[in-house]
Amino acid sequence: MTFHRTYPDRIVAGRRIHHPMGDVGIWDAIRSVFEAGEPATSDKIDQTAGGGASTSAADFVTVGGICKPRNVPALEAVRELQRQMNRVAQMKGFGKTAVDGAVGPGTLSLFRQVQSVGSGSVMGDPSSCMTVAPDADVLAAQVKAVADNLGAPTKVTGPVALTVPTIVTASGKVVAPPVADAGILASIAAMPPIQKVALAGVAGGIGYLLFTQAKKRRRR
Repeated sequence: MTFHRTYPDRIVAGRRIHHPMGDVGIWDAIRSVFEAGEPATSDKIDQTAGGGASTSAADFVTVGGICKPRNVPALEAVRELQRQMNRVAQMKGFGKTAVDGAVGPGTLSLFRQVQSVGSGSVMGDPSSCMTVAPDADVLAAQVKAVADNLGAPTKVTGPVALTVPTIVTASGKVVAPPVADAGILASIAAMPPIQKVALAGVAGGIGYLLFTQAKKRRRR
């Protein structure tokens, strides 16, 4: 989970980027795009574990202390929760969270702040990701009510996520399903592997040409 305030740091290839929750390298972001694959035939990523509309603990898995969704409905439930929390954050001056569908320290930190604003109207135990993520669909509706009462805009801008929204399927596959408003990296991550390889080849060729041209100019 990536949690951002406004920092002057620039994203520069080969460098590290500082943000409140730690350091994230630009190459880590790029790697997350190309590591995403396709689900196994046994994976049912378009429905919750229970087959219904509501999410549960079975729809999430903990990876390095971060709760990752196992299917698209769970991913979208968390992203909606993050969107609604960002509406509250905009009105109260809190740091916003990236809408990436993963529940980690950043999402939990903002959730605690939103709960304090809600005066008991937002349920949930923010002590761990697994006490928030499974109820993301219900919590999103509660947070929306708080944001509406504050007169928050329907849509607000949030920080750019340095990793693409992904799910970890029941078979253990990391998949980047096509999702709305997730940016160009998410679109690339959702491509079939052969298209990613082709894109990487084109990008590498362009990079090589630019590099050789720059060397020639320096020699003149």
